[in-house]
Amino acid sequence: MSRSHSGKSLAHRVLRAGFAVSIAHLLFKLAGLWQARVMGHILPPATYDVVYAFAFENCIFSLFLIGEEVLGPACLPVFMREKDERGEAAAWSFANVVLSLQFILLAAVVAFLMAAPGLVTQLLTPWSPAHQPENYALAADSVRRLAPTLLGLSLGSLTYVLLNSYKRFFLAAFGDAVWKFTVMAALTLFVVPGGHPAATVLIGGLLAGSALKLGTHLVGLRDKLHRIRTSLDLRNPALRRMLWLALPLLVGIVFAKIRDVVNNVYILGELDAAGLMQANSMGRKLQNALHWLVPYTLSIAVFPFFCELVDHSDHARLGRVVTRVGRQLLAIFIPFAAIVAVLSIPLTGLIFGGGHFDALAVRRTALAMACYTFALPAAAVEAIVMQAFFANRRMVAVTVVGVVFSAFSMGMSWMGLRLGGGRELLVLAAIAGGFALSRVLKTVALVQLLRRGTPVFPLAETAGFLARVVLAAAAAAAVGGAVSSLAVRGTAGM
Repeated sequence: MSRSHSGKSLAHRVLRAGFAVSIAHLLFKLAGLWQARVMGHILPPATYDVVYAFAFENCIFSLFLIGEEVLGPACLPVFMREKDERGEAAAWSFANVVLSLQFILLAAVVAFLMAAPGLVTQLLTPWSPAHQPENYALAADSVRRLAPTLLGLSLGSLTYVLLNSYKRFFLAAFGDAVWKFTVMAALTLFVVPGGHPAATVLIGGLLAGSALKLGTHLVGLRDKLHRIRTSLDLRNPALRRMLWLALPLLVGIVFAKIRDVVNNVYILGELDAAGLMQANSMGRKLQNALHWLVPYTLSIAVFPFFCELVDHSDHARLGRVVTRVGRQLLAIFIPFAAIVAVLSIPLTGLIFGGGHFDALAVRRTALAMACYTFALPAAAVEAIVMQAFFANRRMVAVTVVGVVFSAFSMGMSWMGLRLGGGRELLVLAAIAGGFALSRVLKTVALVQLLRRGTPVFPLAETAGFLARVVLAAAAAAAVGGAVSSLAVRGTAGM
């Protein structure tokens, strides 16, 4: 087969895989945005802060993400290599060991969370029985009741990897959409005057959604379920290879989760103002939604193919793909970020406004949204570049860079708290803006490291390309701002 023909074949397979994942992620993120809107309308800001922003997002979901972000890059390439070189039976022998160990670890973590939710709350927040006792009591109760969701969500991380290894991308991603739709349906149907408390309904929806996510994945693996069995063969050589890949990653990922808790819970909790965690959380929704829909979707689709290129030592072709995809993402998201920054207030009001989500919540969230969206271009390139590192099994460099820039982000947040004099908007800007700046610097550092072994982003060509894109972004932002001003004047004159 000729190189040009194989290149077209690879591109076709990547596009087809990316399309399948993008459809499922579109459903997932639309459900997520609508879920956020429903929660903003129905939940009082204090309830959102404690039950969702802390107990779920920054406790349970952060623990889930540790496993999710380790298993993908560490388990998938090992499983695929075992399947290709030693056969499907050997690959599943490895997967069964991982599954058994994961279940034991999850059971222990869930038991601890349910037995000592107060201790967890005091470790992760400034709340205690003496300081903000109402928040502390609700947070501890929420952690205890939400702990079982970790089983469904985290076991779903491994089934996600297995589905992707068989190129069954749609159902892998659709499982995430299912649990979002479940939460949204629970809030819409059961939070009524005189009915169940909103916090109880939210927790019930999250519990049901986590189970349905895992169930969706098992449907996708129905023809492989006969291969699942308990195994604790710790001498499996594939397990050792996975652990060597996972351990450096684990350090960086845990540090990133510490950053998230410090930025999103501890520092905002110091201000003792209901709704700040909600604003910070919802300000990330648009950026997260678009990141999942396009760059993350592409990164999931390209990873198995990147592994194939690396296994064949075709680093030149890998570099061309990374550069081409990265430039396309920058051409889309740099202008988009500039437009969102200009239109952040009307966009926030349109997406989330109403109910408990009042004008103050709109202003706070709009500021966070504008800052977080500037992280999107860098995060998009990072998603593709990281997959190139993972395909090359270069985990230590990624870990060191991640730790350095997570520390930078926390430092920016701390400076905002100390120098802001308690001004809420300034602290929010320091947290969100510091995160965006750290993401840009991290991506630049990763690209420089990747260039040592893979020819990506030629310097002169990339500089000229970025100059053109930034000019286009400035023009787009100016047009967007002018149109918005005319619309506001027209509305005021009616």
